[in-house]
Amino acid sequence: MTWALQDAKNRFSAVAETAAKGHPQVVTRHGRPLVVIISYETYREKISPEPRKNIAEAFMDCPVPIDFDSLIPPRRTRRGRGHPVQIFSESAP
Repeated sequence: MTWALQDAKNRFSAVAETAAKGHPQVVTRHGRPLVVIISYETYREKISPEPRKNIAEAFMDCPVPIDFDSLIPPRRTRRGRGHPVQIFSESAP
């Protein structure tokens, strides 16, 4: 069923109950679809079937071995600049 936003606000309990029974509810604003209200079960099945992994778990489950050292570029050296300038002396005054 489709609801205008103001009607959905005024009858939110009915909108939620109908969605909970497995019938998605479309809410419109100025005649344009704005949101869809679905049951939690539908959400879990369709949208988020399993909890998301954190980045470490995703890398551990990666089927392709990753050589992380090859991703870091080698450090550049300063050629032709001579020795670094020493600002502070190592001996105490």
